[in-house]
Amino acid sequence: MFKSKLNLIVLVLVAMLMSCTESPDISKVAEESFDLNDETYVNEFVACRTGAEYSPELMNEMISEWRNLIDAEALIGGWIYLPASDTNTYPEGAWWELQWDSEVTAKEAWATWIDNEQVAEWTEKYAKVFKCDGQNRNPFEAVFPIDAEEFGEFSDSGYFHSEVSLCNYVNGTSSDEAKAFLESYTSAVRASNYEGTGYHFGNYYASNNPDADFLWAEFTNSAVSTDKVAELFTKDIEPTQFPLFSKFASCSESTDKYNGWTVFERDEPNFNVNFAKMN
Repeated sequence: MFKSKLNLIVLVLVAMLMSCTESPDISKVAEESFDLNDETYVNEFVACRTGAEYSPELMNEMISEWRNLIDAEALIGGWIYLPASDTNTYPEGAWWELQWDSEVTAKEAWATWIDNEQVAEWTEKYAKVFKCDGQNRNPFEAVFPIDAEEFGEFSDSGYFHSEVSLCNYVNGTSSDEAKAFLESYTSAVRASNYEGTGYHFGNYYASNNPDADFLWAEFTNSAVSTDKVAELFTKDIEPTQFPLFSKFASCSESTDKYNGWTVFERDEPNFNVNFAKMN
């Protein structure tokens, strides 16, 4: 969402930001950086495409069978994103996001997955519904400072709306400055009026991604909530936070937009996704 105009933390810096006569230096923010260890994961994005036989009903069936094949103790979460705009970076590209607690866990789970004959049968069965390139998955260090339901609940269908910005570091900066900024941004969000939107966000720091140094992803419970968040950002967040953000990063002018569904949560193993519902 940052363009010139994609787990609970404590409020700290709003008073500082409002009382200063000029924007504080990002290095000073870094000195008081909050602890993100419990909110940091290894997230992988797998490139996918919908096939000629795609339907919400077959997607539901596919996910139901997939859950019986995965190691539910190794995987933390899974989400599928379908493109909601023909102006996305990859207009026809869908994504399957997987969340792990470490790279080791991810590698071990994938090794087991690849050697499973039932997985091969499942892959072939649904190849014309939803086809993914698991061999070329893209890993990120992912940080989520705000709990998914801090600002409102989501539909029992698993649906969410998402916008993702592709961002690059400037002025010789790195993920260190990006992480240091998160406390200030999170505090500003909590000081606004995001209740009911389901708003939360994630930063995905790349190790080898040709498209961007990191992704800024935002999530809400509907497209209408996304519009509300955009208005609040312009009014309450941008004036104090954009000057800080622009010291270390620049993002694409347009966001990639997706309709997404939660397809697995370790904490809710009996949750059933419904691709036919977008609310």
